[in-house]
Amino acid sequence: MKKTETSGVFNTLFQRTAQWLCRHRRTWPCSWLGRASYLLWRAYENRNFDMQTNGEEWCLRQIGAGKLQAKCVFDVGANVGEWLLLCRQYLPETTIHAFEIAPPIFGQLQKNVGDRPQIVLNPVGLSDRDGELEVFYTDSSDQLTTAYRENFSEAFEASGAMRPPPQSIRARVVRGDEYAREHGVSMIDFLKIDVEGMEESVLRGFSVMFKEHRIRLVQFEYNTTNIVSKFMLRDAHQFFTSFGYRIGKLYPDHVEFRDYHYRQEDFCGPNMIAVRKEDEELLSLLG
Repeated sequence: MKKTETSGVFNTLFQRTAQWLCRHRRTWPCSWLGRASYLLWRAYENRNFDMQTNGEEWCLRQIGAGKLQAKCVFDVGANVGEWLLLCRQYLPETTIHAFEIAPPIFGQLQKNVGDRPQIVLNPVGLSDRDGELEVFYTDSSDQLTTAYRENFSEAFEASGAMRPPPQSIRARVVRGDEYAREHGVSMIDFLKIDVEGMEESVLRGFSVMFKEHRIRLVQFEYNTTNIVSKFMLRDAHQFFTSFGYRIGKLYPDHVEFRDYHYRQEDFCGPNMIAVRKEDEELLSLLG
């Protein structure tokens, strides 16, 4: 049988199977199969927010082992310092500029890392403008500080989860380009962004540095918060492509650099990596 004939038979069989499953989706075997397939796909696509196993620690280890001489790291959305401490472990010589927008969480960040050398702590957020911003958070879930109240709605709750209503606070934000200028930062080797939906604003705040090729690597989150912020993966690809970057998804032991396709809009998370196209050393080290 020729290859085209085999493909045709397979497609026909697949279509008939799909039709049968859809007609019987309310029966328990098909219902169970559908749910299991969904969970399996999310596992395959690295729906994992544990930085020790989802690739975040691996990425830092690779950069440290590659001796890329990373001198400056920006940790935007530092929370209580978990990623920052990992970064210090694998890149001990680098200077880390950490930003945490919520004052109560910033206080905990100071306790955890404030006495360590070469760490610059900033009780502000980064954005595409200077000013103030309304943000929401809860004491019981300090990892979710966001400018979008909707992220606390029932639609985004895990099954069986109970979360108290968020508190609203006014917080200061500054442009990344302006902060870098004021602090004499000429090059950012690693820009890590974890801001629960504010990714686009943070990125656009560094437009000058991107244009001048002064940011080497970016790690940013992509998940269900992007539905609320309306900053799709397509938008991220367009932004980075305009400045000469390649985007890839971070997996436990590699980055899969790839062109955009709409099927990638699965909001599965957790992290994407952007590297300049001509940076062959870094692309090879991670990819």
